[in-house]
Amino acid sequence: MSRPRRAHLLPAILLYLVLKVVLYRAAGLFEVAPNASAWYPPIGLMLAFVLYGGWTTLPFLFIPSDLIVYGTVNGFSLLIIPQAIVVSAVGLALRRWLGGDVFGSTKGIGVFMVAALAAVSILLVLSTAAVQAITAQRIAIAGNVNFAYWLGDLSGLLLCTPVFLAIFRLIRPSPGEEDRWLSPGVGTVLRAATLSAAALLAWSLTRDRMATPASAFFLLILPIATAGFLWGFAASTLTAFLTNGGLVLTMHGALPPPDTVDLQVFMLAAGATGLLLGALGSTRMELLGRNAHLVRAIEEAPLGIALLERRASGDVGIAFANATFRRYDPDLAPLLRRMAHGEAVEGDAEQGGRTLNWTIKPASVLPAGETMIAILQDVTDQRRTERAEQHRSRMVAIGEIAGGMAHELNNLLHPVLNLSQQARKDAATRPERLGRALAIIEDSARSAAELVRQVLSFARGSDRHEEGTELVSAVRDVTALLAATLPPSFVITLTSVASVAPVRLTRTEVGQIVTNLAVNALDATGQTGHLRVHIGPPAGGFVTMTVEDDGPGIPGPDAERVMEPFYTTKPHGQGTGLGLAVVQDLLLRRGSGIRLETQAPQGARFVLTLARHG
Repeated sequence: MSRPRRAHLLPAILLYLVLKVVLYRAAGLFEVAPNASAWYPPIGLMLAFVLYGGWTTLPFLFIPSDLIVYGTVNGFSLLIIPQAIVVSAVGLALRRWLGGDVFGSTKGIGVFMVAALAAVSILLVLSTAAVQAITAQRIAIAGNVNFAYWLGDLSGLLLCTPVFLAIFRLIRPSPGEEDRWLSPGVGTVLRAATLSAAALLAWSLTRDRMATPASAFFLLILPIATAGFLWGFAASTLTAFLTNGGLVLTMHGALPPPDTVDLQVFMLAAGATGLLLGALGSTRMELLGRNAHLVRAIEEAPLGIALLERRASGDVGIAFANATFRRYDPDLAPLLRRMAHGEAVEGDAEQGGRTLNWTIKPASVLPAGETMIAILQDVTDQRRTERAEQHRSRMVAIGEIAGGMAHELNNLLHPVLNLSQQARKDAATRPERLGRALAIIEDSARSAAELVRQVLSFARGSDRHEEGTELVSAVRDVTALLAATLPPSFVITLTSVASVAPVRLTRTEVGQIVTNLAVNALDATGQTGHLRVHIGPPAGGFVTMTVEDDGPGIPGPDAERVMEPFYTTKPHGQGTGLGLAVVQDLLLRRGSGIRLETQAPQGARFVLTLARHG
C-alpha cells in the first residue's frame, strides 16, 4: 500500500478500532431482555468500514473486540471469523457492483437491502455451526433465540451502516466514492435529533394507554417518514438510527422475551422504512430541483417557448409561455392555419418590423392534435447580416469572374473575327460559304450575349435555374462549330451511347464547357491532336461525358491544382488559368461535377458527371 493510501486510511482505522471498543463496552445497553440485543451495531460498523476502505480494511475485521478491550480471547472470540468473512464479502461485492454510490440511488439502496438480508441469513448458519463446534452441543437454527439474533444483525446492518459510513466520510471522502445522498449537514443532524426526541417523548407518554407496548412502537415511524419526505435519505436514516437508539436505551432490560421480538421487528421495519422513504424523498427532491432548474432555464432562454392547447371551442390558447415569447405577443392565427394534418410549421414571418423564425409542432408526449409546442426566435439582425453577406459574396464573385468572362468572350469572339475576315473574302468569290459563316457569327454573338446576361443576372441576385437541354444535340452543335473554326489539323470526334440525354444545363453552358476543354486540348497538342468526346447512357440521375485528348497530359503536381482559378501551366501571356475553374464552378452550381482521371505522360481525360433534367 502506498504512503498516501496509508495516510488516507490511518484515521479511518483508528476511528474503526475506537468505535469497536465503545460498542463492545456498551453491548450491555443493547440488551432489552436477558441475553437479547434489540440490534447489533458492530456489524453495521464493520460493513461501513469495508465500504469505505475496501481490501485494505479486511485484516482489521478479524480482530476480536475482547482482545482489544481486555487483551484476552476465548472460544467464542472465534465467532468473529465467520462474521468478518461474510461482511467483507458483502462489502467488496457492493463496492464492485455499485462503485462508490451505494447510498446514492434507489437501485443501490435496493441492492444493499437484499445483500444485507442474504448476509445475515448466511451468517446465522455459519455462526450456529461455529457455536455447535465450540460447545459440542446441537443447536436448532430455527429456534426463537437464533431468530432474535437474526433480527438484531439485520437491524444493525440496515440502521447503522449508512450512519457509520457517513461518519467515515467526514474524515476524508475517498476519490470518486461519495454517495450524493449520504452527506448530512449540521442542519440535518439537528432536525433528525429534534424529530427523534419529540417522537420518543410522545411514545413514552402514550405507551401505557396502548393495548400492548408493541402497539406504541409504530408511533415512531411517523418522524422517520416525515424526515424522508421533507429532507431526503440522510435525514431519514439518521432519524431512524437515533429513534431506535433512544428506544433501546429507554427499554433497557425492561421487556419480557416476547416483547423483545416485537421491538426487534419494529426496529427492522423502521430501518427498512428509513431507507426506502429516504430514497423516495431524495429522488423527489432531485426531481424538484431539476424541474426548477429546467423551468428557470426555459424562462430565461433567449428563444420564445410556449405550450399551446386546443380548447373545446376549437381555438388555440397559450397554456405556458416564457418571458421572451410574451414580449413579442405574436399573432398565432396565421401560423396555425398553415398547419395541415398535424404537420409542423417552420419558417420566417414578419411582425412589427421584425423577422421572427417560427417552429410549431405537435407535442409528442401529450395528446396528439390537442397540444403543440411553439418556438420563436428574433432573426432580424441575422437575416440582415445574411443578406449583406450574400451581396458582398456576389460582388466578390463578380470581380473574380470578370477575368473568366473576358476569357469566355475571347473564345466566342475568336470565330466572329476569323469568319468575318473569311466572309469578306468569300463574298465575291465563294458566296455559297457566306451564309454558313454568317450563321456561325450570329450563334457566337448570341452565346456572348447570353454569357453577359448570366453575369448580370448573378450580379442582381436573380441567378434563376434555366430549363434543361438535350446534351447529345447540344454537344453535336458545339463540336460542329469548333470543327469549322479550329485548325483542320485538330480533329474532334463525338460518340454517344444514348440518342437523347436531358441535363440540367443550358445550351450556352454546354457550349462553354466543351469549348473550354477543346481550347485547352488544342493548346496542349500543339494544334495537331485529336479530341474525343463520348456521352454515356443516363444512369442513377446522372449522365457521364468523357472528354479525352492525346496530348502530353498533366503532371501529378499540376493535376492537383488544375481546377484552381488563375492556375495555368502555359507560358506567361498565353493563358489566364480560368478555363477549367469556370467549367468547375458552372457544373457545381448545377449539381454536377468534373474530375481529371489521368496524369502525364498519358493524355488528359476529364470525366464530367452531369445531373439529369426532369
